Amino acid sequence: MYLLHTMFPTQKLEDYSQEQHATWNFLYDRQKAHLQGKASQLYLDMLDSMSDTLTRTSIPLVEEMAFQLKKATGWSIEIVPGLIPPSEFFQLLSQKKFCTSTWVRRKDQVDYIEEPDMFHDTFGHIPPLMNVDFGSFMHRFGEVGTALSKAGRSFQVTQLQRLYWFFVEFGFIREEGEAKLFGAGIMSSYGETTHAWESRNDLHVFNLTEVMSTPFQADVIQNKYYILDSIPELERELNNWFERTI
Repeated sequence: MYLLHTMFPTQKLEDYSQEQHATWNFLYDRQKAHLQGKASQLYLDMLDSMSDTLTRTSIPLVEEMAFQLKKATGWSIEIVPGLIPPSEFFQLLSQKKFCTSTWVRRKDQVDYIEEPDMFHDTFGHIPPLMNVDFGSFMHRFGEVGTALSKAGRSFQVTQLQRLYWFFVEFGFIREEGEAKLFGAGIMSSYGETTHAWESRNDLHVFNLTEVMSTPFQADVIQNKYYILDSIPELERELNNWFERTI
């Protein structure tokens, strides 16, 4: 589902170099400017609301972001010590905990990085969790994934992975009749933002059955995007699918 590396099992600011802080600042400023007029207003509003904890000029403290998130929607942030399997990822989501790494890409990796670093995990994933509707969907997604993992339903787990990929990582959302970027894989990547925005006139209407039947490739720029109309409606569809599945 979501494989994360972390530099440290806990986070200490003194472990980061000035170059790493500068790289973070560059990534934050470049990406936020690039998202203006393209990204979901829901996302942009939540990003702005976290400006005191998801800081732009230096690498933020996970503890401070987690405290703000907990107060807003009951979610928290878990630093993971290495690779985690889908079952553990689902379980953390079911407990309203989102995973993050604490390592930051090198200066020569600002345009492309194969594995998700802290910038992807926090800048991309954390702001939407300040929204009640998205937080509710992710919580239910984790509960469903946990139940199916415990039941040994590997095919259905794969279907959930596809849902996660095409919405949480690379989805669009419709706001006031317009297509807006939403997925964390887009929000945290300059190249993905450019490519996705240029593809906005060739979007596929989000259909849960189709999405769950569509394989994805993780190591290339995406060539297929879906647009969602309503997060609460997606949660209802997920519940209906789960009831039919079990």
